[in-house]
Amino acid sequence: MEKKAAIGVDIGGGSVKFGLVTSSGRVLERGQFPTNPRGGKKLLFDQLVGQLRSLISGAEARRIKVAGVGLGAPGPIDVERGFVYFFPNIPGWKNTPIRAELERALRRPVFVDNDANGVALAEFLYGAGKGMRNLIALTLGTGVGGGLVLNGRLFHGEAFSAAEIGHIVLDEKGSRCSCGNRGCLETYVGSGYFTAKVRRRLAAGAKSILSRWLKEGRELTPRLVAEAAQKKDRFAILLWEETGERLGTALAGLANVLNPDRIILGGGIAQNGSMIFDPVIRTLRKKAFPIAARSVKVVPAALGPESGFIGAAAQVFVSNH
Repeated sequence: MEKKAAIGVDIGGGSVKFGLVTSSGRVLERGQFPTNPRGGKKLLFDQLVGQLRSLISGAEARRIKVAGVGLGAPGPIDVERGFVYFFPNIPGWKNTPIRAELERALRRPVFVDNDANGVALAEFLYGAGKGMRNLIALTLGTGVGGGLVLNGRLFHGEAFSAAEIGHIVLDEKGSRCSCGNRGCLETYVGSGYFTAKVRRRLAAGAKSILSRWLKEGRELTPRLVAEAAQKKDRFAILLWEETGERLGTALAGLANVLNPDRIILGGGIAQNGSMIFDPVIRTLRKKAFPIAARSVKVVPAALGPESGFIGAAAQVFVSNH
């Protein structure tokens, strides 16, 4: 019997990940290649088309029908027109009708959405949000990506820019964010801002085991700060408390507005377990309306780094066009 699958593509600043995925979320094939931002648009497009053509022909040789291609991309996307306004870290893609260009090259239906929406869709269908109706998914990486599933459907908003949760302003006098505002959530939980804050405070004389570790040549990452906290380093413990409280404050507001049954946290910062989850949950329970706080569970993402392309492929299965 002929099997059916879709190709999912996750375009990141460092690499492009892709895979052949069934409608039940099983990954049959996977691959990736470096993005090479300096190579320009044509190089990236040609590499992508070459890799996907070979994936399609390999699938067909195994009697797997490739129903379409889903693309998850950073930055603002016109989902209806399959149009990329720009990629934040990859130059040369301003105002690109990427769906039309890929459909021409691959002769398959193509669907395009923001990468964080892909993660939300994957977790909703196959991961930590399976069986839920309303969820918020956040990826806590260099920045903060967000996706919303409301009443069982991805919610895009009027101009397809919903769920920019990383740019909720928590403190107008806070640090400058890459978006130009001050005190966005991203400036408290984005990994680059997090490590910059650690460096600033150590330089200002804060006492911590981290000072010694950095002198020994260890790399400063959120994981290292978590390691220090596990060794009962007071500075590191307080930093995680503060980060979790900021995130919990933002999530309490979202819980009050949307009343979801799940909030799913993924990405590097979220991989530090109870260090981040405990203060987040405590703050949310304290600051959200009791009824909203009671009905929501904050849980770790289940699908890991492949969730981007799994969710991108899922667009092909859930699309109505």
